[in-house]
Amino acid sequence: MRILVDCRHLNTPEQSGVGEYTIQILGALFALQQTPHPALPSIRGGEHEYVLLTTGRETPNLLEIFRSRTSPSFVFPSFVKHTHVPIANKFLNLKFLVMKQPAINWLVKDEIDLVFLPNLNITVLPTTIPTVLTVHDISWKFFPEFFSHKMRAWHYLLDAHRLIGRACTIITPSDTTSNDVARMFKKSPDEIATIPHGITSNFHPKMEAHDHGVRSKLKLPKRFALFVGTIEPRKNVLSIIEGVKRYREMTNDDLHLVIVGKWGWKSHNIRRRLWKRDTHGWVHNLAYIDPKDLPAIYRSASVFLWPSFYEGFGLPVLEAMACGLPVITSNISSMPEVTGKNALHVDPFNIQDIADALKGVIPLKPLHEQLKKGGLERAAEFSWKKAAEETLEIFKKSTN
Repeated sequence: MRILVDCRHLNTPEQSGVGEYTIQILGALFALQQTPHPALPSIRGGEHEYVLLTTGRETPNLLEIFRSRTSPSFVFPSFVKHTHVPIANKFLNLKFLVMKQPAINWLVKDEIDLVFLPNLNITVLPTTIPTVLTVHDISWKFFPEFFSHKMRAWHYLLDAHRLIGRACTIITPSDTTSNDVARMFKKSPDEIATIPHGITSNFHPKMEAHDHGVRSKLKLPKRFALFVGTIEPRKNVLSIIEGVKRYREMTNDDLHLVIVGKWGWKSHNIRRRLWKRDTHGWVHNLAYIDPKDLPAIYRSASVFLWPSFYEGFGLPVLEAMACGLPVITSNISSMPEVTGKNALHVDPFNIQDIADALKGVIPLKPLHEQLKKGGLERAAEFSWKKAAEETLEIFKKSTN
């Protein structure tokens, strides 16, 4: 089977959650084929070929991008091919939208058996080749006010109803998202598969010598609450700041807040809040950091704050638990499903709820240890290898 993978979003080393998913699931699929699993004897080296498609005026260095998120020694196996089409993305999107051509498989010279879209994207799908599409969330449907005009226009133009309707199988990372897709897009539950994300081995609770260097390099405070993610309204960063501030006022505890993530759309209110004097000295915005340093930051924190308004999965929550960090997250969307009983769930619309949760975790060692132990056990249930096995089964089922 020759699988065409739309990798047009992997055009920068600074990957968001979708890029991380794409890299990790592909890496696990490649490894799975190189080392057959006993339960899947049909998987043999060379049985499947992967064509990774990118477009744009400049050719992205996919090998370096994969190495930056996996291992410096990573190499593409012989059954993986990178095809770059040097056409401006704006021009290509215009052709997709106006002329309704070419079908994405026409951009490569290879004969394709399956198209895999790791995320929604502007494209034209072939009518004679099955397509598997991963839908990470449909937040733009529930919270359009959280998106910029540009992003709203992009979602309108890509026509998610058409893409989701055309795909033979939809992969989602949680049952919550599966139910949302089935309800909002009238998709049959038989056409949707829930495959949770995994966790890489560098996220673990054991301190490493490298951690001390990271703390020093980034000038991390002695004790801090941590947020990791794109800084945008949906992530509820303003409530995180206000919740930590109220906790500090309630307890006179000099707990700091560290925010890690690149700036997203409609973030001007968050920027303005960080400019105010009352946040100076205890709120630290690290922006986008080297992914290799992220596990050390998790292990250095006191608590992880993730009261997002909506998440399809919430990979940073899983990463935090795998590093032994107690988690405070939302009581809505997929967060209770992902964390189970191994986190404190709060009302993301209630700042006092966030402050009270911090008060319950920070001083109480038994609860801190309970969440740490439960989080480690929960995180151990997720793996990219398992996700790859289930994804490959979807590929095979879709082409039969």
